[in-house]
Amino acid sequence: MGLEIRSAELFGVTETSATVSFFVTDGSGPVDAPARIRIGGEVRATSEGGATRLLRVEGLEPATTYTLEIEVDGAAAPADPYLPASFETLPAPRGEEVGSFATLNDLHFGEPRFGGTLLEGGDYGPEAPGFPSVREDETDVPYWQFMNDDAIADINATAVDAAIIKGDIADRGRPEQFEAAARAFSRFEMDHHAFLGNHDYYGLLDGIEVDGYELLGQPPAPRAVDLGGWRLLLLETVEPGEHHGVFGDDRLRWLEEALGETGGAEMPTLLLMHHQPVPPQHADSFPNDIGMRPEHSVRVFDLLGRHSQVKGVLIGHTHRNRVRRYRAAGSIPFIEVHCTKDHPGGFAHYRVFADGTFRQEVRRTSTARALAHSSLCGGFFDGGYRHFSLGPLHARSFTSG
Repeated sequence: MGLEIRSAELFGVTETSATVSFFVTDGSGPVDAPARIRIGGEVRATSEGGATRLLRVEGLEPATTYTLEIEVDGAAAPADPYLPASFETLPAPRGEEVGSFATLNDLHFGEPRFGGTLLEGGDYGPEAPGFPSVREDETDVPYWQFMNDDAIADINATAVDAAIIKGDIADRGRPEQFEAAARAFSRFEMDHHAFLGNHDYYGLLDGIEVDGYELLGQPPAPRAVDLGGWRLLLLETVEPGEHHGVFGDDRLRWLEEALGETGGAEMPTLLLMHHQPVPPQHADSFPNDIGMRPEHSVRVFDLLGRHSQVKGVLIGHTHRNRVRRYRAAGSIPFIEVHCTKDHPGGFAHYRVFADGTFRQEVRRTSTARALAHSSLCGGFFDGGYRHFSLGPLHARSFTSG
C-alpha cells in the first residue's frame, strides 16, 4: 500500500495565516514521510513527522480566496468535511488592536479516565467495540497533566495580555486537584483569571466542601477584568452539586449593574461563563439538557438584547466549538469552545480592537504528546467525538462585533 494522508483538517485561519493538521500513513500506522502544503497552487510548507502534524502557514493576504492541497509521494489528501478545496482568509482589521487574551476551559485536573460508552447525562460507561477509553495511569504523566501544561506553554508563546480559565478545573472538586491546577497556573507568564464550573463543586457529592477559589488564589466570581479599553465580565453559573447551570436573581442583578456601567461608558464588553444558555424549545436535547436552566436563560437573552456594547458571550462546558445567536439577544454570538484535555485539545486566542470588533482563533496544543492524545480521542464514541467537538471552521475562526 502507498502513502496516504488521513484526518486532514484546515483547523484555523486568520487574516494572514492558515493552520492545518493531518498525519501520513502507509496503512499500518503513522509514518515519517515528507508532505507538502500547497496554498494557492504554491508549496508554502513541508513537514515530516511520524504522528499527527500541525503546521501554521503565515504570509497570506487578507480577504483572499486560496486553494488548499496537502500531498505526499504524489498522492493528495482525500476529500474530508474539514479540509475544503479552498478557503478565504479573514479581512484585514479596520481598527487598532488594543489587547489580546486566551481562554482555557474544561481542564479536568485529576480525571481518572476519558471515553467508553456514553451514558445518559454524559457520563462515561464501560468500554465496548468502537468505544475505547484512556486512563490517567497509562502514561508516565497523566494525560490531563500534560494536556494542560502544554496548552499553558503554547499560550505563553502567543504573548497574550491575559489568560482566563472558564471552569471545570478540578474534575471532582478535590483539594489535590485544585492544588495541581494552581501549580500549573503558576507557569502562566501573564495575568491569569479563573472561575469555577460544575465539576469544581463535585466534592459536595462525596461529602467534601472545598473552596476552589482559595486554593487557586483567585477572588470569587462574578468579577470584572479590564483590558485595552474593553471589559471582560466573569460570571459563575454553577448550582453547586448539579450538572446544569443557573442564573438567579443575585447574579442577574450583578450583571444588570455591570452592563449599566459599561453601557453608560460605551465600553465594549465580553461576558465569560461556564454553562451555555438554553432556549426552552431546545431544553431536552444533549448537551442542552445540562446547560443553563431555560427560565434563567431567557432572562439573560432579554437583558443582553438591551445592551449593544456586549460583543459576545464566551462559554465552556459543552466540549465543542459552536456559535449560536438568539433573537431576543440580537446579534450577540454565544461562543462555545472545545475542552483543553482531549479532542481537539487546546485553547482560544482572542484579539480585541478599538472599533469594538474582536477575533477568535481556536488552537490545538502543538506538542507531539498532546497531538497524539487529542487525535486518539477524536476517534472515541464510535468515531463521533471528532464531529461533535471540532465543529465547523466558521465556529473556530471568525471576526465579530
